[in-house]
Amino acid sequence: MKPRLVPPSLSSASPSDRIPPVISRFARAAHPPPLPSSTARGKESTYLRPKDLKALKNLLFAARIIVEGVHSGRHKSPYRGSSPEFVDYREYNPGDEIRTIDWKAYARTDRYFIKLFEKETDMNCYILVDKSASMGYGGQAYRNLLPAQDVSKLEYAFYLTAALAYLMVQQGDKVSVTLFDTRLGRHIRPGGTFPHLYEILHTLERHKAGERTAISHILQEAYPLFRRKGLLIVVSDFLDEPEAIFRALDRYRHRQFEIILFHVLHQYEFELPPLDRVKFVDAETGETIASRPADIRKGYETEMRNFIQTLLAYARGRNMDYNFVTTETPYSEVLRKYLLRRSSR
Repeated sequence: MKPRLVPPSLSSASPSDRIPPVISRFARAAHPPPLPSSTARGKESTYLRPKDLKALKNLLFAARIIVEGVHSGRHKSPYRGSSPEFVDYREYNPGDEIRTIDWKAYARTDRYFIKLFEKETDMNCYILVDKSASMGYGGQAYRNLLPAQDVSKLEYAFYLTAALAYLMVQQGDKVSVTLFDTRLGRHIRPGGTFPHLYEILHTLERHKAGERTAISHILQEAYPLFRRKGLLIVVSDFLDEPEAIFRALDRYRHRQFEIILFHVLHQYEFELPPLDRVKFVDAETGETIASRPADIRKGYETEMRNFIQTLLAYARGRNMDYNFVTTETPYSEVLRKYLLRRSSR
């Protein structure tokens, strides 16, 4: 039998030695500090702790695209206006502000010209977060099998989302967060205030893994929600057909969205665990296959790497940023390295 691209959880095949599900659908384990309990608004959040943000200090998430906005910000806008960055001249027309006339140009040419500047604006960042059943793999539900400080893929995705939202608000941009599984769940419209950030953090703390994955369908359904072009970030394990996913993303690309993908996996999805006889259980369908990891390890891991390479190739071909991450790498380190690499391009 050809190994499936979506294996999932695993339990011991022996009835006398039950093992909780271990392989949900792909990825790598993590070791961030133990999670604190959820707290009230304004206090330390589960997914955004001051000590974890030190690594992100002084980092900015500048847009590579020209964004559309109505407020003053730090990103280039397609609209002309007054700003420090000079662009071009044009002849003065009745109704233009006299203060925009370049008198030195008038002295040279005896004609009235005004200066045009590149107007800067704020950026809208839209974060789509996968909370399907496969994202629930790892963490407390598997504490008898995995390291004590292991986090689930969903928890890791929420840490990443909280940090991204914080960076956007801190630099004066607007951020929107939308959770999804089979259907669109909670949608928080773009906002750029700290009360808006608290709303996002509170929402993340109240949600758990849901139903099956439907990424390509969700990308199409969410399209009308994102009215202004900007930055689209998708955080998911991407356990869907790659061709369908990128066909849906093409609609955003044609509208000139900048697209960033964070592909989150767990160690025992990326590499089979060192166990003897196990039963693989699909986290989203409940299908099971009994096997010995040693017998299928080579084929499984080859299929896994091929799947990752396929996603990477589709992304590169469309000039999208693809980031494969595992939950064993602290999210702050992932973000710091990505932003430093991004700023150097």
